[in-house]
Amino acid sequence: MMLIFGLMLLQTAACVEFNCRFDQSVPCYAALGHKLNLQMVDARNYKLKIIKRINNNQDDPVCRVKNDTRYESECDLFKNRPEVTFINGNLIINRVTRADSGNYTLRLDRSDGTVASADLQVKVEAPIGSVEVSIICSSSGVTSVSCSSDGDPLIYSWTLNGHPLMDGNTNIQLNNTSHGDIIICSVKNHVSDGQKSISVEDCPGMKFNCRFDQSVPCYAALGHKLNLQMVDARNYKLKIIKRINNNQDDPVCRVKNDTRYESECDLFKNRPEVTFINGNLIINRVTRADSGNYTLRLDRSDGTVASADLQVKVEAPIGSVEVSIICSSSGVTSVSCSSDGDPLIYSWTLNGHPLMDGNTNIQLNNTSHGDIIICSVKNHVSDGQKSISVEDCPGTTTVAVTSGLTSTLTSSTLTSGHGTSLSSADISFYMIILGCVALVLILLFITACHFYKRKRLKSTPAAAGDTELVYAQISHEKHNKKSGKKKSESLSAADVEYAAVGPQTKRKEKKEEEVQYGEVRFTPSRSNARQEPKEECLYSQVQRR
Repeated sequence: MMLIFGLMLLQTAACVEFNCRFDQSVPCYAALGHKLNLQMVDARNYKLKIIKRINNNQDDPVCRVKNDTRYESECDLFKNRPEVTFINGNLIINRVTRADSGNYTLRLDRSDGTVASADLQVKVEAPIGSVEVSIICSSSGVTSVSCSSDGDPLIYSWTLNGHPLMDGNTNIQLNNTSHGDIIICSVKNHVSDGQKSISVEDCPGMKFNCRFDQSVPCYAALGHKLNLQMVDARNYKLKIIKRINNNQDDPVCRVKNDTRYESECDLFKNRPEVTFINGNLIINRVTRADSGNYTLRLDRSDGTVASADLQVKVEAPIGSVEVSIICSSSGVTSVSCSSDGDPLIYSWTLNGHPLMDGNTNIQLNNTSHGDIIICSVKNHVSDGQKSISVEDCPGTTTVAVTSGLTSTLTSSTLTSGHGTSLSSADISFYMIILGCVALVLILLFITACHFYKRKRLKSTPAAAGDTELVYAQISHEKHNKKSGKKKSESLSAADVEYAAVGPQTKRKEKKEEEVQYGEVRFTPSRSNARQEPKEECLYSQVQRR
């Protein structure tokens, strides 16, 4: 057998093919999802066994093969994997998986009766994906560059304008870069590689241009670029002075033909981001220390001296603008606005109409849902704004609830069970429910009063106006002792007496008339003195009139 070290990559249109041999001494690397070709023997007349070493015992998975045909009953190693084939003494895995990583042993039964074996370590790695590079210009004067990609394991390397930088890190910091510099991040592993380049000109910072002879202050943004034009020609010799104490101890920097004298430049000492190009002083990342009053002195070629003054003011640019709105129970809408940066100037608009300026908080007394409030923030180097709708108001609400007894419920904050503010729709829904409950309670109260009144009327004696007198016509009956019969005779008009038997209360629930019997004692009048003085019992049938 031939001994071949390493691996060979064959690039195809569909995938990458990796070729290894079972007798190589170095690991065999394969790309996840791609093709692996393992050469086993040179001839087809063979009988072999492939063992994947896991526990190094008889339970390790195996596959027996003879003349490119595997014994299905003795091939649990590649069971149910139709993408694994044997062709011309080669084991071919068309789509490698991570499970294919591991240590393998190949045992070969030769035709002469001898047995040979070879070991191989297979390592499966995910190939490199797309490489992404991002660059950030920080306010501290340091450019941070970050690189990322898919794949495993990843090895990073960097170059700046073709010169190698530190390797092995996903993030680097560059202190000596200029606009136009090219940074390249290279990523690789054992099966693939990739790279991405980016220009420092792509830095998302702002650029400010000033001249030393301008009469107004020069404003620069913290962490961004400042270009100060000094002279129009390169044949010059000048001195830049930063006025602090207005004496000889003030920091200076002497420059000639875009080259500064390092021994006479304590003004920009240890600041590689400060450069001189074509008569311009360029500060790539401005710091707060760059604020101040400067004087430029120029020695002309004719021996004359010229000077110019400039005031530089560094301001932090505007950050994100945040607006919050609060609806108070008194009907006053308060709006608050905030942002980073210095100094900040605020202005407001309501539905496009300008409002008062200069305050971070305003109060609006005449607003409706749907009104648009815009807070604008600016300084000399940047600006920003944020809009908010009054419909988004998360503030307080006053709600009136009217029942049989008028009452008003006022809450400074209506919240749910979890303490979160309720919307106007939720409040209206709850008020409708409360109104329905109040109405049901009123109806129940009225019904209870009605039944109570009826019960009281039943249990109370009738009044005088509800009582009717019952009169009885009395017939006089004589008892004949001899015959034992009763004899009825009519009484004269003088002998008829009417007596009130008793009060009879009207009863609505009884429709039929009631018959009552009463015992009345009749006493004859004086005109009938001839009758027997003995009182007689008379019975009468009482009828209602």
